[in-house]
Amino acid sequence: MNEAIKAMLKSYGPIKNEKDKNNALKEIVQSVTLSGLQRGGFFQQACFCGETALRILYGLDRFSEDLDFCLIEKKSDFKLQPFFKCIKDELERYGFYSSIQEKKTGSDVVIESAFVKQETVAGLLVIEQQPKHVHKNQLIKVKLEVDKMNPEGFTISKKLVKLPVPYMITTLSEDSLFAGKLHALLARAYSNRVKGRDFYDFLFYMARGTQVNFPYLESKLRDSGHYSETKPLDRDKLVDRLTAKFMDVDFDQAKQDVLPFIRVEKEADINEWSKDLFISMANEL
Repeated sequence: MNEAIKAMLKSYGPIKNEKDKNNALKEIVQSVTLSGLQRGGFFQQACFCGETALRILYGLDRFSEDLDFCLIEKKSDFKLQPFFKCIKDELERYGFYSSIQEKKTGSDVVIESAFVKQETVAGLLVIEQQPKHVHKNQLIKVKLEVDKMNPEGFTISKKLVKLPVPYMITTLSEDSLFAGKLHALLARAYSNRVKGRDFYDFLFYMARGTQVNFPYLESKLRDSGHYSETKPLDRDKLVDRLTAKFMDVDFDQAKQDVLPFIRVEKEADINEWSKDLFISMANEL
């Protein structure tokens, strides 16, 4: 096995079940995809953001599905397609023969997206994990999303990524990442299933004592039509809005949503989730 893949597999932790195998494979494909984007100059135009950024850069102790980015400067005609070759070349360097499917494109599309697709059986063999109960046509899919029209107010920073090779990545600053997560909590419409991952991440940020980039949060809320007051968003208004949100959440559904993304030993951590717990945490902002 390639030494970098060994290191990435080790960083994932012990593989105890089939879920761990698939998650580890997907995370390694994510990391190699990021490295390919870096080699291709992608981060001269874009910032890493979202849940996977929180996991890779700050040690979020749960798995994340997608790779999320936002452009440093708005560009309606931005396309992901020119970076497909550098992604595929990087994956092939590590033994992954993946395909990339463009999902959305065009100047009228705000979120540019694509999927990196890797055959699960072949991928597991590359990382020397025995495929069990895996359909021969089963795929690991990593979704890439780029916000081409990210509203103003964010700040950026440079962070070290160590694997598969060391490099510096352009990312939203931690307080801007937290603002993005708070926007998701407040603006996401939970139709049939509460996205418990948002609540898990909220507690992670709170445990770190992360500050909130209020101008960026307000900008995103106004941009999505979730804040229209003439006065700026402040701490008290944010706490009120979070409290109202938490009062309306089915935390049993939230727990079920997050279970596939955490290890078995972390499941006990969500047993205490309740409206009172999250409202109390919101008041600690």
